[in-house]
Amino acid sequence: MIKVSPAQMRVVREILSRRAPGVEVRAFGSRVDGAPKEHSDLDLAVVAPAKLGIAALEELREAFAQSDLPFRIDVLDWNAISDEFKKVIEGKYEVVQRAEEDNGGRGGA
Repeated sequence: MIKVSPAQMRVVREILSRRAPGVEVRAFGSRVDGAPKEHSDLDLAVVAPAKLGIAALEELREAFAQSDLPFRIDVLDWNAISDEFKKVIEGKYEVVQRAEEDNGGRGGA
């Protein structure tokens, strides 16, 4: 279970649906497997078919920064992290947004 309020999760999902439509997004870190503090960040990995462009990733990060969420969102591109880090995430994560069957190969935002 992701340790954020239902209202906060609605904001996260709304931003993802606009900025990273059709791709899987996984939450990991202390808000999934630990005891987060009130202002602990929420770690997200965008699992797109291809590496996200720098502009798309920055737009997503900026949308979260401009939101009213009381904590930081740390967004990572699954295709840009090491295999070792992927294994850590795969050990414990929750899916925030599921991939669409046919996203047209857009690879995210």
